[in-house]
Amino acid sequence: MSGYLSATFRSLRHRAYRLYFTGQIVSTVGTWAQKVAQAWLILELTGSGTLLGVTVGLQQAPTLFLTPWAGIIADRIDRRVMLLWTNWAAAVPAAAMGVLVLVDRVTVPLIMLLAVLIGVVEAFDKPVRHTFAADVVPNEDVTNAVALNATMFNAGKILGPAAAGIAIGSVGVAATFLFNVFSFLVMVVALARIRPDEIRARDIRPKERGALRSGLGYARRTPVVRAVLVLMAVTGVVAYEWNTAVPLLAREFSPDPAMIGYFFAAMGAGAVVGSLSLAGILVAAPRTFLAAGIAFAVVLALVSLAPSTWAALVAMFVLGAVATTFRALATSLVQLESHAEVRGRMVSLLIMAINGTSPISGPLIGWMSETYSARAAIGFGAAVSLVAALVTWRNLNRAVPERFVAPKRSADRTPV
Repeated sequence: MSGYLSATFRSLRHRAYRLYFTGQIVSTVGTWAQKVAQAWLILELTGSGTLLGVTVGLQQAPTLFLTPWAGIIADRIDRRVMLLWTNWAAAVPAAAMGVLVLVDRVTVPLIMLLAVLIGVVEAFDKPVRHTFAADVVPNEDVTNAVALNATMFNAGKILGPAAAGIAIGSVGVAATFLFNVFSFLVMVVALARIRPDEIRARDIRPKERGALRSGLGYARRTPVVRAVLVLMAVTGVVAYEWNTAVPLLAREFSPDPAMIGYFFAAMGAGAVVGSLSLAGILVAAPRTFLAAGIAFAVVLALVSLAPSTWAALVAMFVLGAVATTFRALATSLVQLESHAEVRGRMVSLLIMAINGTSPISGPLIGWMSETYSARAAIGFGAAVSLVAALVTWRNLNRAVPERFVAPKRSADRTPV
């Protein structure tokens, strides 16, 4: 047991990663609390699932257009410095939202405008945040650090929405936005305490012409990376839009704002349990990634068919475990299959595939939920995701049959 725990948490042996991990936990709690508060505000002001989806889509639109360039920047500059700037910048719209609510001047157009500003900051933050962990741990711990990052992210998904649901009904929605400002400051302090000698030296690539085009060409020529990006893009369009789907599903069971927090918390709890259970034993390989994709689609279908609130919460718990495994395997495969000099660009393409599709998926899921039901929208996403995973399985098996074998634990394989 002690050996398993040691394997699961081995990245935390490194001081720089511990600081980064701790700061990220607090920041993620604040971010998820704000997401719930923002969704609740839109639904309270408009009652429209479509407008909620449009708002989420506007927030993620910068990811679609700016993240590839952010990935190039992440390959060229000091990533710790870039993270410091993005965290300072992210605190500004969060503070503005909190003040607007306090003075009772918040409107839907202002929420949408601030959502776009948040999205611009996130577009530059995501590629460097996902790759910085690899800069503060040795190569053999990179995939474990990715898995622990997923655990941290989903721990925030438990605490943030639950805290937001309670805070909205007790001290008011403004406090949720102001707490997020505090969480960004905590992250700034954690990053400032990381010493330069604790960050692995890497070759900073000079500015090159056609860097984005060469990155796209690299992804296209690398079968596993290409398959991961395509499958995650498809699921991103039809399913991976929790900021729209979860609040709308929760409101079908209860109008209480706390219910949105409960649904997010159930999903986050499952994600933490799943990622911790598998962090020391799961191997990042094409076969396990695609199996996780099929499992994701099946569990998503079960969520859409849940007959009661308790059944839905249980299904959300299982979905959290499966979804975080699916995404962690995608992130691990993209990083492990990519050369270090293009890793930032490959991660930015993955982020674009998952989150950059929100300008399509947010309004689509919102419209389907408003026209039919949230259950129907989620069931549609499950069906399309299942077909996409099966087609990807067949195509990748044909492209690289030598890579498409059952993973075996050995000294030269890195567990997730």
